[in-house]
Amino acid sequence: MKTRFPILGLLALLLTLVACRDDAGGYAYHTRYLPVQLEGSSKWSLLDVDNGTLVARDTFDVAPGAVVDDMFYLQRPDGCFDFYNIADPFTPVNSEPYGSVTAFSPDGRALVSHRGGELMVIDRHCNVIARLGKDIAQASMMTRGRAAVQDDRGNWGFIDADGRVAVPLNYASVNEFLHDDVAVVVSHDNAGDSTAVWTVIDRDGKRQCTISPLQYRLLNPFFNEGVLPAAKGDSIVFLDRNGNEVPRPANDHAAVDTAGYDNATRTPAGLFLVLKNRKMGLVDKNNKVLIPLEHDRLFDLSPDRYIAMDDTVCYLVDRHGKPVGDVRFVHAHGSIDNVYAARGFVDINLVVGSMMSLFGVDGACGALPSSTLMDLNNLAGDEPAPLVGRNSLVVPQGPCTITYLFDNDLASVQNDSTATFNYGARVMAVDMAVNVRHCALNTEQTIINGLQATMGRKGFVLDRDGLFASDRGTALATGYADGMVHIYYYMNRAYAQPLPRANRK
Repeated sequence: MKTRFPILGLLALLLTLVACRDDAGGYAYHTRYLPVQLEGSSKWSLLDVDNGTLVARDTFDVAPGAVVDDMFYLQRPDGCFDFYNIADPFTPVNSEPYGSVTAFSPDGRALVSHRGGELMVIDRHCNVIARLGKDIAQASMMTRGRAAVQDDRGNWGFIDADGRVAVPLNYASVNEFLHDDVAVVVSHDNAGDSTAVWTVIDRDGKRQCTISPLQYRLLNPFFNEGVLPAAKGDSIVFLDRNGNEVPRPANDHAAVDTAGYDNATRTPAGLFLVLKNRKMGLVDKNNKVLIPLEHDRLFDLSPDRYIAMDDTVCYLVDRHGKPVGDVRFVHAHGSIDNVYAARGFVDINLVVGSMMSLFGVDGACGALPSSTLMDLNNLAGDEPAPLVGRNSLVVPQGPCTITYLFDNDLASVQNDSTATFNYGARVMAVDMAVNVRHCALNTEQTIINGLQATMGRKGFVLDRDGLFASDRGTALATGYADGMVHIYYYMNRAYAQPLPRANRK
């Protein structure tokens, strides 16, 4: 049923709610209040999706974080964060700003740190429930009463809602308890090689089974409806928590599969957002039309609330397409952005070492001066449509964020309104960046000093103004701004430009 997906408009509507809880109709969080930007406004408001009315109209200069259990965060101009409750969206709940935060969860918990401080678990009143200790480097958002945590040595485990260790930090990598009370983790024994064994554990860390990649290749590391999809040879099978093959969960939507839609996406509530002739609608599993296929875009917020977009204007409708309120908006922000929080300081040697390991005189992050999108096609994904009008690819790698910059757009729209990759686009530069907004104010220059002291070992010599050059014609620049430390790697030194060094306020 997967086809080339047409370009449906220019509006970037950020709605990527994770589906992981059945107590909200299959949705992760009950999204009663949605941050929106009204027509003709540069500010943000909060929209009550239950009744379609506005709360805090045109109040916020930046988009508030997703509102979970009536709590949301705002990022301040200095990069710090404050939490607010929907009951008083104008007064921060916290008395001191945080340098790093996760969004709140339905458990009523968030993970936070002050600049220069250790990670903490807080409640909805921003009271400290637990301090995690100086050796805990990062922690995930609390999900189903568990948050993944990592220590300085790279070990992962889980804590509970009160900050106590629920699963010892003995693993090389973990996946959160998203859909079920079991999770897939990888031990240190052979992590990173082709024979790494996956282990299924329960919420207390008790091993349920091990899954060998010599027999199965996981298609998704999260249990859903009690099963884990995996490839076995040329077949797709489903494994239960004990590693046994079991029948596939009921697939009773053949009527939708055979209806001839250009695309159909199942919602967490078991309905289907469908596309036909560039128009979207909603049908049930029997292909009964609930919302006619007449909208340019359609996004689901809950089983009974949807965002419909016609041209560039959005509005709320219920599951039968009936408008909810009369608010019109052009942008919405319902995604959970802050999934991980970091402690308020970094291991300088670790960060410098990680950044320096990413490049050499011949290239950076797997890209060479001759590399094109074709050479990096594994990073581009399967669908060209999201890359239309973009000339960069962003990839997280350890503590760094890698951005590949190309000399051309990565995809183009064809005459039939479908998109195709521009595989000949050439890599011009690679940006290797580390976020230290949550750290003390002098952290940027300390990292830069460490980088510059080791450039000679990598074959680069100082040219000018923070620029370093190699005898292979490549160059790089170091700098920082807005709490981000950057190394720009240029495939051709002729294009190298110094980077700013702007201190945070």
